[in-house]
Amino acid sequence: MKIAKILLSTFLLANTLTFAQTSAVSAGGNSTSSSGEKVTLQDAIDFALKNNLSIKQNSLQVEQGLNTLEQSKWAKYPTINGGTNFNLFSGRNINPYTNGIITNTVGSNGFGLNSAVTLFDGYQTRNGIALNQLNLEASRLDLQAMKNQITLNIVVGYLNVLSQQDILAVAQRQMEVTQTQLERTQKLVNAGSLPETNLYDIKAQLANDEVSVVNAENAIISAKLTLKQLMNAGADRDIEVVRVEVPNPNIQPYPSSPAQVYEIAQSFLADVQAADMRVKASSKSVDIAKGLKMPVISASANLNSSYSTAAENVSVTQKIIETEAGYVNVAGTRYPVIAYLPTSSSTSEKINYFRQLGGNSNASLGLSVRIPIFNGYSTKFRLTTAQINQKQSELQAQNVRLRLRQDIDQAYVNLTNSAKRYSALGNQVRALEESFRAAESKFNVGSLNALDYSISKTNLDRARTNQIQAKYDYIFRIKILDYYQNKPLSF
Repeated sequence: MKIAKILLSTFLLANTLTFAQTSAVSAGGNSTSSSGEKVTLQDAIDFALKNNLSIKQNSLQVEQGLNTLEQSKWAKYPTINGGTNFNLFSGRNINPYTNGIITNTVGSNGFGLNSAVTLFDGYQTRNGIALNQLNLEASRLDLQAMKNQITLNIVVGYLNVLSQQDILAVAQRQMEVTQTQLERTQKLVNAGSLPETNLYDIKAQLANDEVSVVNAENAIISAKLTLKQLMNAGADRDIEVVRVEVPNPNIQPYPSSPAQVYEIAQSFLADVQAADMRVKASSKSVDIAKGLKMPVISASANLNSSYSTAAENVSVTQKIIETEAGYVNVAGTRYPVIAYLPTSSSTSEKINYFRQLGGNSNASLGLSVRIPIFNGYSTKFRLTTAQINQKQSELQAQNVRLRLRQDIDQAYVNLTNSAKRYSALGNQVRALEESFRAAESKFNVGSLNALDYSISKTNLDRARTNQIQAKYDYIFRIKILDYYQNKPLSF
């Protein structure tokens, strides 16, 4: 809102400096005629909003806020993670399949899948989502406030070009009047009706008018450069503003009172809404800090399996072998002793990869509760910090509204004063026009010297210039109050 004051000061200073230039410039040095690109007020605003770097930076902040919000929304869902490992052991090792001691080289491969979800965390996740949503809205409102400021910049720059063009037109008419008077005086001098000194004085006046025209042309060039800079366009871009006919305003009271303007402004201005959003966001930060005092309940699940190169299936085969174990004598007869001995043999077979994964799988479920008991008062200090930040945001919101009310009051007073000045200058111009017509008549008949004629003309020229400045000043004051009520800034 302070930007309006700064812009208005720049606008008035630019107009004032137009007539304070004292550098000697030839009359044909510059020309404001241009066949450049036609640019309307809306074109200038659209181009500035599209190319302004600050807007692009704030747009990225909005995108970042949106990204943060989406991230916080997904935080309430379970996490799922998987993992695998590959190992190779050589020398004396433990068979991971049988837990026996082996001296072979063993390779293993394990897989794991785990999931966890927070069932209750003192509403921190829920409040965090709400906090990020409010911060996102505040960022969007900040972006809109910046666009409003840039729009005001463009309106001021555009009005400045128009006012300088009007001033140039007045200067050119003044020079034409002086040129006509020079021709008339030349004839009178040639006829002997006026002394030759009158001719010199009129030529000096014409030279001054030519300098005023050149200064006005230069002021238009400077005003266009300022407009292009506000648009963030290159200085070499040739533009020609589309002329907006701004009629002479009718001096009448503004239809809304300062209180009415304020009530409307605080209901929609992005600056105020952004401050309110940050108050709500700070309240959510307090709720998050309070949630740190509450227990956190979590659930988890795990699924694992493994493979080992040492894993194998062993098959054992047993047989009964008949063999002679010796002889016995019975009544002198040798009888063989037959023994039946059990024997066994084994064979091994590697267990394939997928069979091991299926046979070695295991799963688990868990539920945990974390209860905060003492944590160095970190929760207490965080809650205090959040409460202080909340009070600061509330005071900031009140300050925004206070500045808004003061700016509107000041804008209303400035409008009233500007209306009085414009009205007084109108009366002054009309009086000086009558005075100049009388002076011109006296000068033409030789009853008024050239010096008094030049003084009368200079007074009229200055009054007309001041009237143009007052006209655009008054219009801009109206637009400021219109802006506070969300009215169009176009003409």
